[in-house]
Amino acid sequence: MLLMPQFLLPDVSALTDEFLERHQIRGIIFDIDNTLVGFREPKPTAANLELFARLKAKGIPFAIVSNNSSRRVGLFAETLGVPAYHRSCKPLGFALHKVRRTFGLPAEQIALVGDQIYTDMLGGNCAGMITVLVEPIDHKETVFFKLKRWLETPVIEKKRRKDAKE
Repeated sequence: MLLMPQFLLPDVSALTDEFLERHQIRGIIFDIDNTLVGFREPKPTAANLELFARLKAKGIPFAIVSNNSSRRVGLFAETLGVPAYHRSCKPLGFALHKVRRTFGLPAEQIALVGDQIYTDMLGGNCAGMITVLVEPIDHKETVFFKLKRWLETPVIEKKRRKDAKE
């Protein structure tokens, strides 16, 4: 199912070295809003910086791909010095494939980490990437996002039931 994430994690801190090795993840594409930080947070947190430093030390390339504005994405990414793509039109795969080529890795070794089913998981699955859904950080969202979260619930519950059986 194209909407189904391969993994459900509470947050990005669960991307441990063991998790990355076990699933042969050699590159990571991150969404920003509600994945790395709340949608009102302009810059990476100390925990984000620790994660990114660990990834760099392990030689794991990462990039930011967001549907948000160039100002939002640029401000966030300038601290990191990594490739960042704004207005990426996820779930369409243009930016995802560009990052894959930049990484020089096959899609099945790249994880797309995000908080939304209909943009992040659908885009990552269509691109053949490993999909990791994290719990949204900020629950104070617009009516549009609350509706999307409600529509995502059956997919997430189905994944949880499937994982419980395994």
